[in-house]
Amino acid sequence: MPVTNLFLIGSFTVPSTWIALIVAFILAYIAVRLKFGKVPAERYGDVVFYVIIIWKLSVILTDFTTVIHSPLAIVYFNGGFVGFILGMVFVIGKTWYDWKKGRLGMEVLAILFTSAVLVQTVFQVMMTVLNEGSLFVRIGTAVIFIGLAIVVWVYNGRSVVAQFPLLFMAAHIFVASIQPKGLMNPSLFVTILVSLFFIAIFRNQSMNIQTERGSSIE
Repeated sequence: MPVTNLFLIGSFTVPSTWIALIVAFILAYIAVRLKFGKVPAERYGDVVFYVIIIWKLSVILTDFTTVIHSPLAIVYFNGGFVGFILGMVFVIGKTWYDWKKGRLGMEVLAILFTSAVLVQTVFQVMMTVLNEGSLFVRIGTAVIFIGLAIVVWVYNGRSVVAQFPLLFMAAHIFVASIQPKGLMNPSLFVTILVSLFFIAIFRNQSMNIQTERGSSIE
């Protein structure tokens, strides 16, 4: 959903995307903590922390001149969408590395995927609430994402359903096609990035299991 409203919080004017994202991060954390416990919630919290820190600090790269002239710009500004993607790339790389080193099991990865779906769902629903637009698009967006989140929440859980990343990506592509920005949508890019990462991990894990089974048969 496009940003049509800005909100005044204290002396700061913030776009609806910021509010939607903060609410999404918080509600997803609460949901994961209540259902899966402290350890998975802390892992999810680490991911969010890294994304936010890199997103904020990346303003040094995206607007270096401003930061040089006014160092406090780091506090008030951020790296925008480019900075957010840099944060996502970092946590994806770190998660992959931890998994390859055996520090992350498939159970935690399944929960992280569920967390990603919850964050995107809450974000999309909040954007339909905070901004103006076609009633059909707003309702369609909310219904599809909430339905997706319920399915993933119920059936993914602590185990892996390898098809869910594809479903996540397909659902968002469909929603984006009816939204004003179409497929040129930043949040869709994030979903595709996350989905491709989990597809790679789940496929890699499946191949490892098949290899182990083949070795045991021999």
